[in-house]
Amino acid sequence: MDSQNPTPTSIYTMESIARLREEKKAEVRNSRERIQELAEDLFAPKQSKNKMDNLLQHVNAGIAAYDGIRTGMMVLQRIRSFFRKRKKR
Repeated sequence: MDSQNPTPTSIYTMESIARLREEKKAEVRNSRERIQELAEDLFAPKQSKNKMDNLLQHVNAGIAAYDGIRTGMMVLQRIRSFFRKRKKR
């Protein structure tokens, strides 16, 4: 180390660069797998223990889908009515 450059200089060889590259590839692969597992845990439906739980899960999904569609239609109607009022004036 000289006084003008306080950081030490490292000598990189082809082998060290290849080794570092493989280490980083492994880190990225492990991170990708961990993210995939977390996403599956968050968004996958829970496994039902019996037929009644399975039925209730399907009913809840149907109600949620109906509610989403109904809300979307109401929003669309409101937006359309807003633009219709503007054109009449």
